[in-house]
Amino acid sequence: MAKVGEEKEVSKEVWDKIKKQVESLKFGTVTITVHDGRITQVETSSKVRF
Repeated sequence: MAKVGEEKEVSKEVWDKIKKQVESLKFGTVTITVHDGRITQVETSSKVRF
């Protein structure tokens, strides 16, 4: 388990995937799920506005 204040390294690959998800949206959300101080999941929800 990560200690309070302990920093975990996030790989460039993970940041690139998050950036790609954000850039692909016009309206919506990107949710990052963290378990034990590590990013475990990235979800994208998009909206269509008329």
